[in-house]
Amino acid sequence: MSGDGFFEQFIEEYFAECDEHLATARHALLDLEGAVGQPPAAPVLQELLRSLHTLKGLSGMVGVVAAERLAHAMEEALRARMRPDAPVEATIVDTLFASVDLLERCILARRSQSAAPDIAPMLAKLGAKAPAESAKPAPASATAREAAAAEEPEGLVHHFEFAPTRELTDRGIGVDAIRARLRSLGTLLDAKPRVAAGSVIFDFWVSVEMGRAPDEQWRNDGLTWTAVPQPAPAETTSPAPGDAARAADSGAAAALQPVTTAGANVVRVDLGRLDGVMRLVGDLVISRSRLDDLLRHGGRDGGKAMRDALEETNTLMERQLRRLREAVMRIRLVPVGEVFERLRFAVRDAARESGKRISLQLHGQNTEIDKLVVDRMLEPLLHLVRNAVSHGIERPEERVARGKPAEGTLILRAAATGDRVSVDVEDDGAGIDTARVEARARARGLLAANEPLGADALLDVLCTPGLSTRDEADMTSGRGVGMDVVRSTIRSLAGELSLFTTPGKGTRFVVELPLTLMIVDALLVEIGGQQMAVPQPVLREILKVERSEIVPFENNDVVPWRGGLLPLLSLSRLFRFPETRPPSVYLLVVGSESAPMGLVVDRLLGLREIVVHPVADPLVAVDGISGATELGDGRVSLILDSAAIVRLAQEERAARAWSGGSANVATTRGAAAAPSLPS
Repeated sequence: MSGDGFFEQFIEEYFAECDEHLATARHALLDLEGAVGQPPAAPVLQELLRSLHTLKGLSGMVGVVAAERLAHAMEEALRARMRPDAPVEATIVDTLFASVDLLERCILARRSQSAAPDIAPMLAKLGAKAPAESAKPAPASATAREAAAAEEPEGLVHHFEFAPTRELTDRGIGVDAIRARLRSLGTLLDAKPRVAAGSVIFDFWVSVEMGRAPDEQWRNDGLTWTAVPQPAPAETTSPAPGDAARAADSGAAAALQPVTTAGANVVRVDLGRLDGVMRLVGDLVISRSRLDDLLRHGGRDGGKAMRDALEETNTLMERQLRRLREAVMRIRLVPVGEVFERLRFAVRDAARESGKRISLQLHGQNTEIDKLVVDRMLEPLLHLVRNAVSHGIERPEERVARGKPAEGTLILRAAATGDRVSVDVEDDGAGIDTARVEARARARGLLAANEPLGADALLDVLCTPGLSTRDEADMTSGRGVGMDVVRSTIRSLAGELSLFTTPGKGTRFVVELPLTLMIVDALLVEIGGQQMAVPQPVLREILKVERSEIVPFENNDVVPWRGGLLPLLSLSRLFRFPETRPPSVYLLVVGSESAPMGLVVDRLLGLREIVVHPVADPLVAVDGISGATELGDGRVSLILDSAAIVRLAQEERAARAWSGGSANVATTRGAAAAPSLPS
């Protein structure tokens, strides 16, 4: 293994550990915030101190200097300004909250190999002594170190190398001792471990104070050093006022962006689940051995006996593989509470910014969902939560005037049903002003002259890029962007977004997502001679109807269904396949309960487990196709995206309403035809 590979494995563990300790620190700070004016609970203080101390040690071990110094200053400030016998002060809690955010950005900067943020102002606010190196970002590359060196007019930068050995460890000379020794010499600019010749080497870059030099005796302690050539000072110019304003604006915007630490690629698995997987693998090994014996000696038993034994073994292995698939999927599952806990802090910040009082209620935190889905759904949920605080819930005085409690309620709820998970974001605010939305939509030409603003159309209008119902933006939302990105992100996860609102009572957004995106049960169908797959979780019902039962109605085909009419969409026509027009067809009922749709297919070919391979290349991406899968016979089958297909049909109806004619789905979308695959 290369040195880089060894170090990257270690640094990923560092990021995962930091993610957990940062979450623990924030939880403890929330508890302290609730105890403002009262003595803090000793266990909460101990938990917070333990997390900060661990973050300091971990950061020092991997050379993230800015994070190490900031965590140390937070720990010292906490010990000095918060005692078990004194009431908690709101100012120190706010400072620690801001410090945790800054600490997280320092760790994220190390992950992205960018310069760390300036921690000197926060060190001063914490009351810590701010050494010169604290005011500079930790350089992430040789170029950054040269820049840091150029800013050190009072000394010369040296590159130190330390090679630890067992003999040095026995003498008490380790990495921490060397780091302390170098800090006594000057300003520590950067520190990084690496692997060379099968051993770990630590590199340090130190700005040595004027008039000082390393002690030659240090070479006996595993240290070597060389002076780093410093570049000529660059001529600096003052930025133009416009540039400064733009920089300030971009800095303020960056501060509002959610920070995601880098433990996203790590899943902590319960040992019992791994034991279950090992047992299933053992069963498969036994079945594989049995199959090998049958193939090796089957000729002695005769043809029929051989076939019966092979069929039995095949059935057994199919059952074992399904159990193994389910077990592996459970390994990938993590509680959705990971996202909910992050949203608690977003609600806190948004409420403080808007001057509103919010009571956050969490339900179903133990509902499990695929780790990849959890990570990608954070941004959409974050925007929905901020919208609920900014747009939905009224100010305390407005709520009291309307007969409501001064404190608004925001509910985050998760529940699993079959292979789907629903996440609700619900508030008891003023609801959506549909008249205002309708006026904005008509002004922008988003609604036809006589088209009503129904529930589905309301969500479509709100998800239009650039649309905002506010005249002025605030610091949390209302900038006219976001909802379109929310829905597109959810749809990229094979999910769907729904909206329910009641004026004066509140709004509820429902996000429906699959449990996992990797392996799913799918129904294989035939459309115009082509074989395609439809994920089973999206199917509400399957019907077989005669063509004579299909009735044309207002440029649409419909069939009677459950006391009403079910609109139909021919997939052969949508993808421009040859229409075979058999006497009977099958209808795949998809869509929401309020807006169902029947997709017309020619034949049903059976259920299969499929491995989903998403189509990521925009040059071959087609609306209505979410990916592809390889079948057992080696053929490739496209996977239908029912949500996108329903959206295409809705756009077709909208185009017909505008044109007054019979617009074709394919023509309203351009030339979006599915590629033909070899049979």
